[in-house]
Amino acid sequence: RFEMRSDGLPESTIYRIGSPPSKHSQYWLTALPAIARPEADDLLMIGLGGGVALEALLDTLATIDVIEIEPEVVAANDALAELRRSNPFEDERIRLVINDARSALSLTRKTYDIIVSQPSHPWTAGASHLYTREFLQLAKSHMNDNGVFLQWINAQYVNEELLKTLAATMVDVFSSVRLYQPLPNV
Repeated sequence: RFEMRSDGLPESTIYRIGSPPSKHSQYWLTALPAIARPEADDLLMIGLGGGVALEALLDTLATIDVIEIEPEVVAANDALAELRRSNPFEDERIRLVINDARSALSLTRKTYDIIVSQPSHPWTAGASHLYTREFLQLAKSHMNDNGVFLQWINAQYVNEELLKTLAATMVDVFSSVRLYQPLPNV
């Protein structure tokens, strides 16, 4: 397996070809909203990370846009493409945009059935603004009626106070919020 890190912080674990099956928490990032909206056609993924969440995409989705701020994250995924269990970049539905998510969303009128936001840790530069009320409102403005927004929060690096703050921000923007922890300590 490979571990992707950014400034020393873990971002993702990518499994090699031939690795035994695993319970990868990032598979839930696309599975949970797809369960909530099985009729969804369009998905936006904010943050590429190790591309693991993209490995679990449903065939029923028509388009998948991915916004990634850091070109080196894309380069790392490209470098591992032939060694990984599944290469998400082989999926022709995926359109990659290199930009800050706020800027990219401000430059389009496109809307989505599902938006998955998986930025790095909430306190890091380049990611903290993606956990704000303003960003959530921007994302919501790009959701179709009955759309689903999923916010990844890594439980290993969030204390109770920060989790309460993040949840309160979500509740302030969205009328219905659910909190899931599909795997312990993740």
